[in-house]
Amino acid sequence: MMTGIRTIVRAATFLFTVTSLALFYQSAGLAQELKLAHFMSPKHPMDESMMSPWAAEVAKLSNSSLKVRIYPGGELGKGPQEQFKRAVDGIADITFGLQGYTSKQFPRTTLIELPAVAADAIAATNKMWDVFDKHLAVEYQRVKVLALWGNEGPLLMSRDKPIRKIDDLTGMKVRVPSKDQADLIAALGATPVSMPASDMYRALSTGVVDALMVPSTVISSFKIGEVAKYYTTGLVFGRSPFFLAMNKRTYDGLSKEHKAIIDKTTGRSLSLVGAKVYEEEGAKDLDRVRKSGKHEVIAFSPEEAKKGNALLVKARDQIVARLEKEGVPAKSILAAMGAAN
Repeated sequence: MMTGIRTIVRAATFLFTVTSLALFYQSAGLAQELKLAHFMSPKHPMDESMMSPWAAEVAKLSNSSLKVRIYPGGELGKGPQEQFKRAVDGIADITFGLQGYTSKQFPRTTLIELPAVAADAIAATNKMWDVFDKHLAVEYQRVKVLALWGNEGPLLMSRDKPIRKIDDLTGMKVRVPSKDQADLIAALGATPVSMPASDMYRALSTGVVDALMVPSTVISSFKIGEVAKYYTTGLVFGRSPFFLAMNKRTYDGLSKEHKAIIDKTTGRSLSLVGAKVYEEEGAKDLDRVRKSGKHEVIAFSPEEAKKGNALLVKARDQIVARLEKEGVPAKSILAAMGAAN
């Protein structure tokens, strides 16, 4: 009983403080600053081409009365898996992260990771927003969602062993970003190893994993091109979802004018910026290794692709059946997304 009362008092005190600070900034003519935290380099495409331009737009529209300060590289807390919690707890006002790192919290959103659901990052992003209010919003009740988007499709990257056939994956340890994608890799005969993107370079270079299941933007942004020699394409993997989430109390404490600016510059439109950046940068990175003379880009033959994709679709059906038993209306959500059978 006392614990519950203390929690309520702390929440009320925090809201009062946030609101008071907002009023103070407004009355004093000072700029209000929002802290945006992510775990990547400031040179990552999402920082350079999505977050930083958005921060500049917010400052411009508010005449610099509202500013977004970006803290890259885990400056406000190490560990990519804790990013959503940092937004909930207010350690940062805004955080960037992947739902797949804490898959149990987002069983509905991570349906976009399943094979043959979306053809590209733009389609994945639109599908998630199309069903957000009815099907996905329940997973984000503790934050204000600023953006929700998908990336370019993943491929298989390996250091020592080229993957030319599905059977080549048998026994290989393959890094995956989430539980559902672990099930997909296991269906192909490999052993999934879950880890965040920030651990991939060391894991591949030291042999902790034999290969990575990852999109091509990591070739430059996480320097995977330095350690991976082989890049295998041709399977219909799904798309990883990403979020830009804002602490709800911080948002509620903004002035009416500042809320309007946040609302105007975020949502589906900002999400589509992220999706487009991933598609474009991913294509550039894959083209770089294709032309480097030091790497090899491999495409599964039509026969091998058909074999692998059949295994992936079968695994997808099993994942959907499991989720339905757990009370997640996966079939209804996929149908609402217009996902292929």
